[in-house]
Amino acid sequence: MNAGGEVDSHSRYIYIHGTNREDRLGRPQSAGCVVMNNLEICELFEQVRTGDQVWIGP
Repeated sequence: MNAGGEVDSHSRYIYIHGTNREDRLGRPQSAGCVVMNNLEICELFEQVRTGDQVWIGP
């Protein structure tokens, strides 16, 4: 559950996920999601646990 209050990304359909089009990374391709290469997603999955807050910065 994402309980970010006024900035709750789940209710705004903003997710962190991989892609089957890694050749498009670095160019706008989403309506707000954080799209990463699949290896990075696997590494992130190993580091983040349920309930962890993930801060996305500039």
